Amino acid sequence: MVSQAAQYFLAGFETIGSIFCYMLYELAKHPDYQERLRDEITSVMSNYDNINSNAINEMVYLDMAFKETMRLYPVLPFLDRKVAKNYKIPNTDITLEKDTNVYISIIGMHMDPQYFPNPSKFDPERFSSENKANIVPFTYLPTGAGPRVCIGARYGYTTIKVGIIHILKNFKITTCEETPEKLESFGPSFVLVPTQAIKIVQEILLQA
Repeated sequence: MVSQAAQYFLAGFETIGSIFCYMLYELAKHPDYQERLRDEITSVMSNYDNINSNAINEMVYLDMAFKETMRLYPVLPFLDRKVAKNYKIPNTDITLEKDTNVYISIIGMHMDPQYFPNPSKFDPERFSSENKANIVPFTYLPTGAGPRVCIGARYGYTTIKVGIIHILKNFKITTCEETPEKLESFGPSFVLVPTQAIKIVQEILLQA
């Protein structure tokens, strides 16, 4: 029971809270992106009484900014898998034997300029309809892939997007003197957690 409770906390709370904070941090640092996203939210929500799946699906730029946040700050810095049967890596003389533990560096691929040019830059346009087709398959793995993909990914994605919509509808997010210029240090944690506090400011928007 304790392990199940811990798993639920890590998978359903800490992960969502972390990505939510990272996304607000990047939007605070990039007010032009934030304003573009706010305009999209305002435009789409003018056609709906409440936030629903149809409204969320229409918010293309929200999805782009969210995916770029997950690229820079994947929930898990690595994936661990066990080889089910002997497998020879194509074009090499390396064979992975059955029951070998394999560790895949997600953050390593997400920050590799071979796959994502200027990888340290927050750029939602990487995931535009024109550009996302250029992403090499299996180099973007924020929640895994294949039959072992995170079963709660859709729930997490929806929760974060709903939260961002509510915040940006009513608040402008800005940096302050205590906002770190760059999140470089991450503590020894199972999930990606910065060692320094993320401090930003919310300014109430006066709605017409």
